[in-house]
Amino acid sequence: AGAAAPKAVEVKKEEVKVETPAEKAKGRGNKAYASGNYEDAIDHYSDAIQHDKMNPVLFSNRSAAYAGAGQMQSALNDAQKCINLKPMWSKGYARKAVALAGLNKTEMAISAYQDALKWDPHNQSLLDAL
Repeated sequence: AGAAAPKAVEVKKEEVKVETPAEKAKGRGNKAYASGNYEDAIDHYSDAIQHDKMNPVLFSNRSAAYAGAGQMQSALNDAQKCINLKPMWSKGYARKAVALAGLNKTEMAISAYQDALKWDPHNQSLLDAL
């Protein structure tokens, strides 16, 4: 009696996703933001932006971090950069509205929320903000 034939072993290669420096910094920023550490989040998002200056999400995230830190003018500046990079995305207008509200520019904030709703008319959080 001969030895049993070895069973075929299926080896699956794990797909390795290589994160760019911008993605790594964004991930660190997201963790800092989620824990309420807005200053660190701002630093990490700023680092990410240095690697990817055309990414509207990075400006949106940093705008939120600035707002969380009470730096409303900086939040507004980043919101506007986000809008300039991706004008048909409601998130930039929502970030702008938050910053304007924080600067006590209520009428302009309402207008920015209305602009956001043009691109995402059924977004309940936008509707609730108005």
